Amino acid sequence: MKVDFEAIKAATDMVSVMAGYGVKFKKAGRDYVALCPFHSERTPSFHVTPARGLFHCFGCEAKGNVIQFVALKEGVSEREAAIRLLRKVPGVSSARALPRKTQKGRMETEPKKSLKPGESADLLQRVVSFYAKTLAKDRAGRDYLKGRNLVEPALLGSFQIGYSNGSLLKVLPRQGEILEGLKTLGVLRADGREHFEGCITVPIFDCSAAGSVCGLYGRRMANGQPQHLYLPGAHRGVWNGACAKTSPTLLVTEAILDGLALWQAGFHNVIALYGAQGWTADHEALFKANPIREVFLCLDSDEAGRAGTERLKTEILPSLVKAVHVVQWPQGVKDAAEFFLPPRQPADFEALLKAANPQTEQRSEVALKLGQEQITMTAAGFVATYAGRRYECQAIEQPSPARLKATVKVLENSGRFHIDTVDFYLSRHRRVFVGEVARLLRESAEVIEADVNRLIGQLEACVQKQAAQTPGAIVLVSEEDRAEGTRLGCRADLADEILRDLDRLGLVGERTNKLMGYLVMTSRKLEDPLALLILSGSGAGKSLLQDTLLQLCPEEDLVKLTSLSDRALFYKSENALRHKVLALEEAAGAEGAGYAIRNLISAKKLVIESTVKNPLTGQLTTQVNTVNGPTAVFQTTTRPDLDAETRSRFILTSVDESPEQTKAILAAQRHRHTLEGLRRRTQRETILKRHHAFQRLLQPLPVVNPFEPLLSYSEDRLAVRRDNPKYLHLILAVTFLYQMQRPVQHDLQSGLDYIETTLADVALANELATALFGQSLDELSRPSRELLKLIRQMVEGLEKTDQQPSPKAPGAAATFNRRAVREFTGWSDYQVKIHIKQLEELEYLVPLSGRRGQSFCYRLAWEGEGQDGQRFLPGLVAVEELRRKAQVVGLLSQEGGSETRVVGPPSKLEGPSRAQVATDRNGENPHEHEAKPRSASKLEANSRTHIGKI
Repeated sequence: MKVDFEAIKAATDMVSVMAGYGVKFKKAGRDYVALCPFHSERTPSFHVTPARGLFHCFGCEAKGNVIQFVALKEGVSEREAAIRLLRKVPGVSSARALPRKTQKGRMETEPKKSLKPGESADLLQRVVSFYAKTLAKDRAGRDYLKGRNLVEPALLGSFQIGYSNGSLLKVLPRQGEILEGLKTLGVLRADGREHFEGCITVPIFDCSAAGSVCGLYGRRMANGQPQHLYLPGAHRGVWNGACAKTSPTLLVTEAILDGLALWQAGFHNVIALYGAQGWTADHEALFKANPIREVFLCLDSDEAGRAGTERLKTEILPSLVKAVHVVQWPQGVKDAAEFFLPPRQPADFEALLKAANPQTEQRSEVALKLGQEQITMTAAGFVATYAGRRYECQAIEQPSPARLKATVKVLENSGRFHIDTVDFYLSRHRRVFVGEVARLLRESAEVIEADVNRLIGQLEACVQKQAAQTPGAIVLVSEEDRAEGTRLGCRADLADEILRDLDRLGLVGERTNKLMGYLVMTSRKLEDPLALLILSGSGAGKSLLQDTLLQLCPEEDLVKLTSLSDRALFYKSENALRHKVLALEEAAGAEGAGYAIRNLISAKKLVIESTVKNPLTGQLTTQVNTVNGPTAVFQTTTRPDLDAETRSRFILTSVDESPEQTKAILAAQRHRHTLEGLRRRTQRETILKRHHAFQRLLQPLPVVNPFEPLLSYSEDRLAVRRDNPKYLHLILAVTFLYQMQRPVQHDLQSGLDYIETTLADVALANELATALFGQSLDELSRPSRELLKLIRQMVEGLEKTDQQPSPKAPGAAATFNRRAVREFTGWSDYQVKIHIKQLEELEYLVPLSGRRGQSFCYRLAWEGEGQDGQRFLPGLVAVEELRRKAQVVGLLSQEGGSETRVVGPPSKLEGPSRAQVATDRNGENPHEHEAKPRSASKLEANSRTHIGKI
């Protein structure tokens, strides 16, 4: 009887035939998986691919077509099995009744487009790179590897380990050569889904000199089947096969993840099979091409692993190597991946190798390299020396899970050198670097590769050290500095001591500005930090004020810039500005970055979406970068015409430009080089260390202000909507500064510790707010306001003496020009020009004439409104009244002549009271003056804001 084998295979549905033998399948992509019917197992390893008409068990290596399956199952020849298929076997009635393949099945057997070897390797490499970057972005893959204790960046980078989360399809074109090529390779299935979706991926390279990607392994993270995936077709390449070129001894594992565990432990001479029975022709070719003398078999301890070990030991390896040893895993340990879970160390595995072969000299490179390398740290990086080979590493960039870049200079004894900037997590960069260095040093590529592996570990250690010293890192405070910082923080006169220290540092006067600046700097640790803008004329000392204040800020919390491009802040690392002080020397150096700075203050976060090139397809796509705050901001400027958006986000202050302040500054300058000045300079480092320690000891405790519902603020301008939060945050900053003198309380409901604001904190905040917040209510800058008052004094003098620099117009007040203003005030031409411009724009001065070739003449249009001895006040509640209101609502109680804060919810609060403010604390009661409320008619009648004498 002539049997047509091909017709039988083409007509038979092998899944139905096998199901008739009791095989229970589960669908897995295009394949079906089940427990093998030819050997006992608990994890399914029996795979059937209907599209190809083949089955394969990765446990016992049984494989073939439907005829061969029946032959194995029935124990007959293939001819007899084919005849039985034509008759009656389980699932098949007769030849005419054989289950036919579906149309979809026939379509799947159609020949696919073929790819040239170079095209396949290039496309696979792009896929590998994409998966590696996905692992860096997607935490799910990293968490899985962490659970397997495979976390070393050198391991992830050296083997380009990746993760497939299904995002590959989102960046691919819907049609074209790339899509078809990925389907041909098997990266994409016929239905368009990713073959390795949900898998950790590891590329497999061929053993040629080029070392191109020829395969891809996937380990499914979920419990679904199958657990181990490869590209369709015959297995090609040997994982980590390059190690056979440099080591005469190899360790052989059953799976790639086991090999990764051994490599991470320092046993780099390890290769992996494709399962217990996964010895391939490429493995045999690798052994024949290299002088391998000894093998340690490290397969799994289950039944399939023991069978595979026996086959390798007795049938395959004896003809290829001189000695074969079997590693016996401890009781309860299945494989290498389980063995190296904490707390086991490389030395424990060395003991297993010794037990398998007492004469072995195999040791972990993790232990060996400690005694064979010399590392010298430098200011720019480090110098590594391996057996006389010198590598100078510098310009080490801030790392990420997908990048480890540094500039490396390799020196040869004759003075020749090679220098290059290398991304050590990119295999392409490493290959080029290894080749160039091997030629320079006349060493084999294998030796230089070993050096590079050591460099990767050292670079990772170096960047970790850098990270510990970067802003935001915890800086250890010595016991001596801790004691000094604590002593400062516990002083009852803390604010006055801060002022005295700033005086010792050479900052004369400016009491209010000193305290406010110190509070703004300290507020960086709060969730709602403050921002300070210093507005003054050129040469007035605003930069000195800012720089002296910032000297007291620990360097790890300070980001000080001279210039700033438009989008520079958007591209900083995620937490580079979090709880930091951002200080800009001059607003003119960051004009384009004004929008970013305003949003950083208000939103406490910067988010930018930019266009980047997709690494796989080359197409443009978008990438989001986020920079987190909150951030305290310092800025100086000479421009009085700041836009309202910028002004509203800062606390605005000005340097004292009075003649008295100038006189005090000159006197201090004349004492700089006296003996007293020398003594002050010697105290500088001690003062800075004390304040740095104090600032580092401040804990990020939440601040609760129980008096906040009783406070009030001016309500007659729209700008107070942003000024009132600044005032409330200023109170919190004062409390935070005094935290070492405040008891830490605990809230049972939220489980949080916190400190509470006191009336003394409110008093200090009221004093500062009274002195500074009135400027934000004034439409004129402080220097412009001062110039306006001086001009009025000049005009009054001119009217009295009738000595006018220009004739009066009929019925007009005295007129004057810029020269007269300069001579009367002593201000520079620049100061007069810039501030007269603001007075003109806001109609305090009326221009009468002025252009090139003519004198600029003005008439004063201000009649002195608001000069009643008071500056604009923000309507604050005086502390004495706040104390009375707190007692009424039950926040405070009198016990034994002292006030006690009542714990628990206060009673219903009463409405707002008359606004009161504090004045300077020069020996007087700071709360004895009340602000005079302005009537509604007065507000309507005056469209401009006026202040009185300061």
